[in-house]
Amino acid sequence: MPFWKRSSPEDEQRRSQALQDAEASRRSLEAGGLPLQAQRRLSEEVQAGHPLFTSDLSVKEFSLVRNQGYTALSQVMGSSIYQVGWQFTRTFSWNTTAYELTNVSNAHQHAAQLALGRLEQEAALLRAHGVIGVRLNTRDYEWGQNLLEYTAIGTAIRLENTPLPPRPFLSDLSGQEFWTLLQAGYYPDGVVTGFCSYYVSLGSQATRQLNSWFGGGWTNQEIVPFSQGLYTARSLAMDRLLNMARRLNAIGVVGMHIHSNRRLIEQESNETKYMDFSVQFSAVGTAINALRKDHVIPAPQPTLTFTDLRPGRRGETSELTIKG
Repeated sequence: MPFWKRSSPEDEQRRSQALQDAEASRRSLEAGGLPLQAQRRLSEEVQAGHPLFTSDLSVKEFSLVRNQGYTALSQVMGSSIYQVGWQFTRTFSWNTTAYELTNVSNAHQHAAQLALGRLEQEAALLRAHGVIGVRLNTRDYEWGQNLLEYTAIGTAIRLENTPLPPRPFLSDLSGQEFWTLLQAGYYPDGVVTGFCSYYVSLGSQATRQLNSWFGGGWTNQEIVPFSQGLYTARSLAMDRLLNMARRLNAIGVVGMHIHSNRRLIEQESNETKYMDFSVQFSAVGTAINALRKDHVIPAPQPTLTFTDLRPGRRGETSELTIKG
């Protein structure tokens, strides 16, 4: 009796199909698309008529979204694990130098767009009008210093009895903020991002002067090249975010999330000390447009909430509207 079992034709066919699916998924991912398994899962969900939805909305968010006529379809996700190419960082020079780490900036910008693009594709396959509550997260790997991951997660929603737009909108606004935005006469166009990684090498001359007694090492002083580097990084990141908003023909960006990661680096070479400054600046927000040019935002009505402390009615609340 042989020690091995010959594969049946059915097993060979399944193995061949699995290899074909893996190759198709690889080609789709290389083109910025979704893996084949995700496409099939979403198509099956649409064919089933969304009998059960998943959502990361809170109860209040879900209620407000339903109040506007939207139905939650499914939680959607887009992700990208990206390798950052080699980037030259310093020259050990005498003078101060400052420059953008373009490889790092482009890697963050592209990885974020791939993740958001795949999120949008999942929403489109679900025949959704848009995605709200988008959370764009990034992480690094200790075992891979040149790797970064971007993941975008949100809830796909659909407006009943309304034609689908050419592409679903993306919004990082919460359900409450989305409801308020619609009440004010605006709607989201998409999530826009801007990233910049900037490096400032103070140079041996400035480092020596900074640390010396006569150069001010014992007094309070601003390190101007470092401050200028932070401003430059912010300017470049915001320019990229605004360029994305302009391509969407948006009138503005709301719900901005600003993050900057700063690092001071001290090095020594040939008994000469150097002080460097590295900053990564990121900006994420929702580009919006007006539903109608003649829309008038209703004036808010101030209210006071009273809590009853009388026996038998303790804890009951009532609201008083203050009229102007």
